[in-house]
Amino acid sequence: MRSIRALAALLALLPASGARADPVTETLTPFLDAVSTCAGTKSPILAVIGVEPGQIALSREQAEEVRLAVESGLQATGRVRLAAAADVVRIKALREGTTGLSGAEAEAQIRAAFVGDASVFLVAPAQAGATASVRLQAITRNAACKATSEPLVLPIRVGPGLADIDAVLAQAVKGLADAAPNASAISVCPFAADGGHSSCAGALTDRLVIALDAEARSANRILNGGRLDVRRLGPGIACPAEPGALSARGRFSHERDGSSWMEVSFLRDGAVVAPTGRRRIATEGLGCDPTPRPFLDHVAATARTDGGRLAVSAAATPFGRGQRLEMRIESKARQSLYCWVVAPDETAFVALPVRGNAASQAPLQPGDNRRYPRGYGLDEIVAGEPFENLFSCFGVEGALPPELQARWLAAAPAADGDAALLQPADVLDLLEKIRAVPGVTEAVARVVVR
Repeated sequence: MRSIRALAALLALLPASGARADPVTETLTPFLDAVSTCAGTKSPILAVIGVEPGQIALSREQAEEVRLAVESGLQATGRVRLAAAADVVRIKALREGTTGLSGAEAEAQIRAAFVGDASVFLVAPAQAGATASVRLQAITRNAACKATSEPLVLPIRVGPGLADIDAVLAQAVKGLADAAPNASAISVCPFAADGGHSSCAGALTDRLVIALDAEARSANRILNGGRLDVRRLGPGIACPAEPGALSARGRFSHERDGSSWMEVSFLRDGAVVAPTGRRRIATEGLGCDPTPRPFLDHVAATARTDGGRLAVSAAATPFGRGQRLEMRIESKARQSLYCWVVAPDETAFVALPVRGNAASQAPLQPGDNRRYPRGYGLDEIVAGEPFENLFSCFGVEGALPPELQARWLAAAPAADGDAALLQPADVLDLLEKIRAVPGVTEAVARVVVR
């Protein structure tokens, strides 16, 4: 009887039939056994580096979540100590902001954060639904031994499942370099926005230029004597179609559910090289408004307005047929004025200054209040058929740069002649270049006739 009771007590201590250990522990145990053998210690110090910055399987937030989950799993085993390799920048910034660090001290701190028996990299990241899988790869300090785990599956917050913009672009550029290693020049066409105009299209164009410029300056290209001239084309300029010419073209879209997407393709002789495919992205870090808008709404929404310097308004909203059109212009600083009337079809004509009209060419002074057209001695404009345009003015201290000044005046009306109609390519190009002038101010107002 006593032996039966002892056997029952022993069986009670054994795991129930079918019970399994925690899957994270199951994966980490043989991995840590191999690491201990490599490092020659039962309690190794590990520096968890994280996933590679260029991977696109996980967003930055998800990659950080996975790294922290791996660290928690390692700590829970009680078999390792962790070095602050991935967090050394935060520690450095904190200490520099409080006690201050010399260059030598900062360098020593960074070195100390990476001192451990092995560095752990998270490799082969993949995502499936609400889980992510990675392999842990530990490499000893002298790189003489390494250990690799089986895939470790961890839950993640899926959210929108966003791809890192710079990582996607870097991968596309790498694909271009592999597919066309002898490419010496590329033209970057402006991103197109589905459904209208979006400031994010321009921001993405800028990021693509940066990624291509990084490739142009890469050590591999420089060492091999390769050269890559990156040319950013202005809006409205057609992408090159010459034989052998290489171009980059992108598309941005923003859906009704709030999601944003981009795709990039490199083309040569009509063939697509290294496409990214359509990738969902986060636009918050771009500093742009993803909403696609009609042209006039886009111009007004992205205008560099400063009511403390310049303001324009319509004398009536809306104007009635047969009523005189009049715009009020109020200046609160000394500035030269350049105004045009922009139409929904992306065409425009220059309104001010007028060639041969001294009053329209004189700089405005603080406190000036003008009326267009009567205040400049110009003929009255009577409202006719219904329309909706935008009266837009740029205020510049001094004058526009000579090249822009010449282009503007060439399209401006003369005292005895009409203004030239500017086509969309010229309008988009002038808009971008004038807005890039340091210190420029804009003011816009709707001109509506009903």
